Amino acid sequence: MVTTEDKERDEFVAKMEQLSLPELEELIKEQFIIFQKSCNRKDWKLDMCLCQRKYLINSNFKFTPKVVSHIERINRILTESTARVLERSRLLYKQMVRLIQQGDNFLDDFNVDGSISASFNGEASVLILDEDENYGQSDYISMAEILNYMLLDFENLRAFYFSYDGNPESREIDEDRFKDDMLELNWNIEILSSPELSSINYFCYASHILFCDSEYSISDAIRVNDIWNEVKVIHQNWGEKIV
Repeated sequence: MVTTEDKERDEFVAKMEQLSLPELEELIKEQFIIFQKSCNRKDWKLDMCLCQRKYLINSNFKFTPKVVSHIERINRILTESTARVLERSRLLYKQMVRLIQQGDNFLDDFNVDGSISASFNGEASVLILDEDENYGQSDYISMAEILNYMLLDFENLRAFYFSYDGNPESREIDEDRFKDDMLELNWNIEILSSPELSSINYFCYASHILFCDSEYSISDAIRVNDIWNEVKVIHQNWGEKIV
């Protein structure tokens, strides 16, 4: 039985799929305002519009040499960022273990959390390229702001968590814990397997998340100019307990 919700969804999708890219982006902006005023965590209309926008851009995309160089740039930054975040996590973990071994009277446990994310902090976060493969039809800055706000499922392109108490069998420094198995694999699949990208020998997992799993189109991804790397340590004290 077709419900009212199903009918509404089908009608919305049918109308949305007839829109040009500029028309679709206007609808995205309207839906984004509605979403911001709501108390909802997700908005299916906005999600569908962003998915359709990615489809429109990617399905007509042409991999020029300039575009390939920008994809290579983003992939290099994300690959290096993954390695840097892991190395800093390892360093901080070692420092925290030494504190506990020296009898620190606060630390009962600690976590080291590392992450890599695409960030939007205004116009400077979006590159203005000489070539516009969408012929001026896309408002990249507005779309970058909306994508950054909406992508709760992929808030971080990579995230790492290292717990001291959660590793009771090996509280000494286990170097293998700070190796990223994903870096051993080449993620040149889906859109990143395009023949035009064969000159790029390796794609990291963060690139896969950005280009394939998120709602960033290729046009959005190559204009990302703000990759945020973060490593933080959470000091934990369990307080006084009555036994």
